[in-house]
Amino acid sequence: MKGEFALTSHYLILCRSMTMAQRAAAALRDGGMFCSVTKAPQSANPAGCTYAVKLGGRNLEGALALLRREGVAFGKIFELDARGRLREVGA
Repeated sequence: MKGEFALTSHYLILCRSMTMAQRAAAALRDGGMFCSVTKAPQSANPAGCTYAVKLGGRNLEGALALLRREGVAFGKIFELDARGRLREVGA
């Protein structure tokens, strides 16, 4: 279904380490956004161990702006649908 991603998606913001993911999550929480730190799926980064910050679909633009403003580094961004499918999105 075409609207499936828009209605039930979350985003994964990849970070190069657990520490960077925790730093990103803390900045987002301080900015009033609900998020969690999780291990990134292997399909998102087949080259190695990566962690991600998971947040709701409506918060992506605000989250990226906040992370940039706070100087928190992040990597690729993926949309995660209700069925667990990943789709890379541009920042």
